[in-house]
Amino acid sequence: MNKILGIIIFGLLLSGNAYAGVNEPGRTFIAGCDKNLKFHHKKIIKEHLKEFKKKNQTFVLYASCDLSKYSWAANKGKNLEKLHKKTYKKCMKYSKKNNNGTECYLYAVNEEIVWKYDRGKTKRAKLKAQKEMDKKPGRFFEDQPDVNDDYQIHFNYLLAQDSEDREWDLNGKMEKILLKINKVMAKATAEHKKGDGVARKYKFDYRADGKLDITFIRLDQRFHELHKWANNDIIPFLNKKKRMNNPKKIYFNYADIDSVDGDEAGVGYGTLFLRNKSLNTNERKLLLTLHGLIHTQGGGYDCVPGMSSGPWPLDLHYVDQDKRVQLNSGRKLGSTYAHNLENCPQLQDSVYLTPTSSEPYDPYEVNCLLKIGKYNHPEFVNVIEQMKKIVVAFPTKGDVHWKLRFGSSCRYRDWSRGSGGFYIWGVEEDIISTLK
Repeated sequence: MNKILGIIIFGLLLSGNAYAGVNEPGRTFIAGCDKNLKFHHKKIIKEHLKEFKKKNQTFVLYASCDLSKYSWAANKGKNLEKLHKKTYKKCMKYSKKNNNGTECYLYAVNEEIVWKYDRGKTKRAKLKAQKEMDKKPGRFFEDQPDVNDDYQIHFNYLLAQDSEDREWDLNGKMEKILLKINKVMAKATAEHKKGDGVARKYKFDYRADGKLDITFIRLDQRFHELHKWANNDIIPFLNKKKRMNNPKKIYFNYADIDSVDGDEAGVGYGTLFLRNKSLNTNERKLLLTLHGLIHTQGGGYDCVPGMSSGPWPLDLHYVDQDKRVQLNSGRKLGSTYAHNLENCPQLQDSVYLTPTSSEPYDPYEVNCLLKIGKYNHPEFVNVIEQMKKIVVAFPTKGDVHWKLRFGSSCRYRDWSRGSGGFYIWGVEEDIISTLK
């Protein structure tokens, strides 16, 4: 009886704030951390368990998990009371340093993992908790009401389901780069030798309070679940689930994840991948954003002087890959901005630049709806004629491959309806069938 009473008293003492997680197996959802914790546990057991048992020692491992960030500590000993306290304190020390002081709990005793949780319930709880954690003062989860009905480029700060929130939408880092981009554009457009001498900027989406309208987006997929080319998952999510599908807007993401390239962009949507190793400075982020923005304007068009017409991935860029201009990796603007060929689009005339040209073109109309109008350059006409031939010859299985193009890909293309035609979101008919 005295022994039982002692155990009860000891348990009560341990349940105080000083040692809240001592001797208490974890029950929270740790799917984002469990793989790594299992690795550490397995390694220690494999290397030392026989030694522990031979010396009559007990091994314990404590851990904490905050979404995908974790801390852990392990010790061996014979005095169980001291062993648990010591290991817990060590774990909390690491946790305060590495993952916001998240509470540590008992993960394993010898070879047995004692951390238990209901995956279904705790996953839902985790997602709910994550949503609450994402709610921060000054953050917006939807595109805010527009101050005008003009063409606009809207920016998102985007994370995978398990990504660390570095608050680029709140701490001014995005805004600093984006505002500098328009300063670079004003200088480059005014100085362009073949341009009209007008200093132009991109039409960014602003809120009524005069601040850039930046939306916080968290995907419903974890990072490792995303496609190799992450835009293949990002764009459908934005279009269908977030209703970011206004044809008079470009949706450009600063994604706090990695991908194959530093940026992926086409008409309608673009993404800069902040975790990509090529974006190791703010200058590189600026240059790659400028590069991606030109692709959102339909460029580089095959008909532009000096532009490569293929094969992929050399198309849509200058033949001279070392040319220090925006479509490669520079601040200046080359022939894609102004070239004065009447049957070939020039960036100077994009509806997304202000002041707007007297003869503007809409990249959505040209690259998605294939309404080329006066842009009857042979490169454009040939591509459209090839598309028509494929659909006529193979009406159900004709493969209109994404590489068959005269400029940047239309990112409104609906691949869920297959490649037997040219379908885009929001339009029921095959676009090719609508052409005269």
